[in-house]
Amino acid sequence: MTPTALSSLSSLALRLKDTLELETVSFGAKVRVSRAILNLTQDEFATRIGLTQKSVHRIEQGLVEPKIRTVLAVEQFWRDNNLDFQDLPDGGFTLAVHGSVLSNR
Repeated sequence: MTPTALSSLSSLALRLKDTLELETVSFGAKVRVSRAILNLTQDEFATRIGLTQKSVHRIEQGLVEPKIRTVLAVEQFWRDNNLDFQDLPDGGFTLAVHGSVLSNR
């Protein structure tokens, strides 16, 4: 492999790593926000998703990349609770909270 090809590959690997880190942090922030909207503790949220409180904490802090089954369970939880996250191109997100969520508080 040529030095130029190695440099390109290295650059691609760094961009991929940065993207994965941003996704991990974004997912953790979504979990925190959804808990706040639904007025749930980490332990209550963990019980509903089938995780431990420690796992929820680590996800929220961006310390771990959640397993795909965890991501799917959390996303289903959001749908079941009428929370609609939309990802933005820069890695951020918006959240639509349906009125039914607010009237249940």
